[in-house]
Amino acid sequence: MSQFGMQMPGGRMRRAASMNVYTGLLFCAVVALATACGFMWRSASKVGVGGNAFELQKAGAIKIQDAARK
Repeated sequence: MSQFGMQMPGGRMRRAASMNVYTGLLFCAVVALATACGFMWRSASKVGVGGNAFELQKAGAIKIQDAARK
């Protein structure tokens, strides 16, 4: 067809990247996972040794920090 000068319609049209539903859902999932990580970090720091979220306690001697009271 190109020998006769005919081309397919829309052949030169370039489409730019754009937001769609899946991009929005991915963003919401990332925000939800970051929020969940924050909650887990806060909870782990309450039961960790010295307020450290990564420090493990010894078996049989688990201590939980008292909640701050006003």
